[in-house]
Amino acid sequence: MRRILGASAVFAMLAIGMAGGVANAAGESEGTEVAPLVSSTVVVNEVSTRGVNGQLDEFIELRNISSQPQDISGYLVRIYSPSGILTDTIVMPAGTILQPKFTAGQYAVLVGQNFSGTISDQTNVIPFTLAGVDGIPTTGGVTVQNLAGTKLDGVGFSNAVLPAREGQAATPESAATDQLNASNSRNILSTDTDNNRQDFSLQLRSAGQ
Repeated sequence: MRRILGASAVFAMLAIGMAGGVANAAGESEGTEVAPLVSSTVVVNEVSTRGVNGQLDEFIELRNISSQPQDISGYLVRIYSPSGILTDTIVMPAGTILQPKFTAGQYAVLVGQNFSGTISDQTNVIPFTLAGVDGIPTTGGVTVQNLAGTKLDGVGFSNAVLPAREGQAATPESAATDQLNASNSRNILSTDTDNNRQDFSLQLRSAGQ
């Protein structure tokens, strides 16, 4: 079960983030996408863009939220800059099959080169190295696309990341959250309303869990 960060810790790190200009800045558009399509198969379930080991202490967790196995061989996980420019693409290896929700193997955990922490379900652990020195940008975004090039899901950490953002942007991580071992994660049911601010919250890292 995921453990939500204590209220005092969350308020403290949000205050620090706002002071440093990391949190949503005044004047950004809070618009939502037109006619969003809620994901029913594979979602971006958890993302950490940084950690105690620096900018490359990162991971992306995909989850099968359906009742049927999902073969995601060849699916694309795309990384976007804070301005919404595509910077990197990770291709899922052949034979990557996510098992049904609530069973072993339901996750794929993509880990950066300086990843710290543990992975509970190690059925599908996929190392990656990104071209940018910062890896996944703290105020960038992540999407997953199927073989037809259809975007299945995405999360943006600033409102300018239009290709990844759904609804309002999720709260980005910061130097304060590094020390709290935090990540952006959905709830235990992986609820998807196509509003990143509502669906994601800063919680303790729980890769493959």
